[in-house]
Amino acid sequence: MNRIALIAAAAITATAALSGAASAQPNNTGDAARKALSQIAPNADVASLSNSEAVAAWQVVSDEGSAAEAKFRAEALIRNFNS
Repeated sequence: MNRIALIAAAAITATAALSGAASAQPNNTGDAARKALSQIAPNADVASLSNSEAVAAWQVVSDEGSAAEAKFRAEALIRNFNS
């Protein structure tokens, strides 16, 4: 029984250590989303978007069927986030 508790404690500690290390690394997801959005809508002010705003806009835009619709939707979302 003690052995199971020790293994469980070690697993929890390892998981906590790994997730802490992963969260300490810089998150480039927002940067990647901003880069993709700037290619879709080059005249939009993507630099002022937060990481979560950029990712949210990218997720919406990536579901669009046409390039024109994606550009229109990206510009509208970015304008809305910046207002």
